[in-house]
Amino acid sequence: MKIGFIGLGIMGKPMASHLIKEGFETYLLDLNKDAVNELTDLGGYPCESNKEIAEKADVIITMLPSAAHVSHVLFAKDGIAKNGKPNTIIIDMSSVSPEEAIEISTKLKAYDMYSLDAPVSGGEPMAIEGKLAIMAGGAEEHFNKVRPLFEAMGENIVYVGDNGAGATVKLANQIIVNVNIAALSEAVVLASKSGVDLNKMFEAIRGGLAGSAVMDAKMPKIIERDFVPGGRIDINFKDLNNVLSSASKVGVPLPITSQVREIFRSEVVHNNADKDHSFILDYFEKLANHETPQGGKN
Repeated sequence: MKIGFIGLGIMGKPMASHLIKEGFETYLLDLNKDAVNELTDLGGYPCESNKEIAEKADVIITMLPSAAHVSHVLFAKDGIAKNGKPNTIIIDMSSVSPEEAIEISTKLKAYDMYSLDAPVSGGEPMAIEGKLAIMAGGAEEHFNKVRPLFEAMGENIVYVGDNGAGATVKLANQIIVNVNIAALSEAVVLASKSGVDLNKMFEAIRGGLAGSAVMDAKMPKIIERDFVPGGRIDINFKDLNNVLSSASKVGVPLPITSQVREIFRSEVVHNNADKDHSFILDYFEKLANHETPQGGKN
């Protein structure tokens, strides 16, 4: 298989690097030429356009900020659909809504192409380690064909159903992750303003029922006030908007998620969109008029 990879950002770059290291012939495209050059040094092949990727690759992976970006890459005049080969499999590993994933699949069938919506969870650390969770929707035969690619990038790989199912599971994932970060932030501010060393708090509760993968990933960043993004506030805000839109369509009230979405909205309008989503801590700090100390101890 010849692989095209479009979107070499925080997540895409390490994901593509694992494909290259595993020996897959990988063609690369991104506006960030430094990222392309870095992966070219590992053995990837740089491309200059979506058209070039389409002409060279049998399987094309997109890892882009939004459905609008994915749609442009696929359906613009110089895009994948109009310039690719029949039977090309498109794997969109971006976070899009189920409705958008189904629409992409339907439109690609008119070009004799197929799609999988296969979003990921684990953030930049798991992308770097090649241990992402991958949830895939689409035809099972296509999933089985490209599974070796998933195995190069991830560790927990699950086929979850037809087109749109992968995107739906990712929305459920985003509810759990971002509500957890909000609860963690609220608890941290309470403990810190009460004079507790956050390192001791973390040590005391991480092994109990309150412990989680979210806590293990985000508590060290909060303690060190390290908000370099592994998952950006604006991207997670977009995901929460997709969650609420999709939930409305199927008649599912999401009162907790709705409130957390507004916390993210507040941070976006306060110009914190490009920070790690653990920085919603800032919202709770302002409510309490207390900033948690770097290092965790007052």
